[in-house]
Amino acid sequence: MGFILMTELAKSGGYVSLREVGARMHVSDGYLEEIAAALKSANLIQGRSGPGGGYRLVRDPKEINAEQIVTAIEGPMDLVECHGGACPMEHRCSSKRLWDVLQKDLHASLKKKTLAEFV
Repeated sequence: MGFILMTELAKSGGYVSLREVGARMHVSDGYLEEIAAALKSANLIQGRSGPGGGYRLVRDPKEINAEQIVTAIEGPMDLVECHGGACPMEHRCSSKRLWDVLQKDLHASLKKKTLAEFV
């Protein structure tokens, strides 16, 4: 839903009320507020209260990539736990190299895709 909210904000080019987005997407205002808070903490959007207020993008959609959005909503992306050192088999794991390659590919792919490509 974070990516959908970001595309809605990018399409508008200005401030958009979460109530408007929620009505179009059939999503509760409360859920969108949680998503907006995470995106705001990641400095991807900013909010303004009052008439004509809502949320808008902080930067041009060409400068915001998919990895930034996903990380803001989901947190750091690790395909398997061994990347955090939690696996006792890490030092002798025969599939670690495969997961390392896939992890790098995932990050590279998400970094290449900008929000502007989906608007």
